[in-house]
Amino acid sequence: MSVTQTFPGTSCNQCNFKVAEVLDGCPSCGSESTEKVDLKENGTIHSFTVVYVGFGHMASRAPYVLAIVQTEENVKLTTVIEGVTDFSTVKIGDKVRFKGMDDKIGPVFQY
Repeated sequence: MSVTQTFPGTSCNQCNFKVAEVLDGCPSCGSESTEKVDLKENGTIHSFTVVYVGFGHMASRAPYVLAIVQTEENVKLTTVIEGVTDFSTVKIGDKVRFKGMDDKIGPVFQY
């Protein structure tokens, strides 16, 4: 039996908008009635690109897959996908899983 790993997010009590960040206010409706939630580990690639020339703290990671991942809760977030050995095999709709938090990137996913 595997334990599901989660990562932090925020849910608005006013409009039910969810975001993959811990915030004091809702970025959708502006309400301050929010609560921290745990987002599930599974997601789907919604969009992606392969970055061959990174900059700043991402330069040493290049090449890497930068993707918009949609979680089970329908939260979309921009993230790095690790564990890709052949960039030509990555496609929209691929299933990915939360790997961990990076101090500079935030949530990181993997195949």
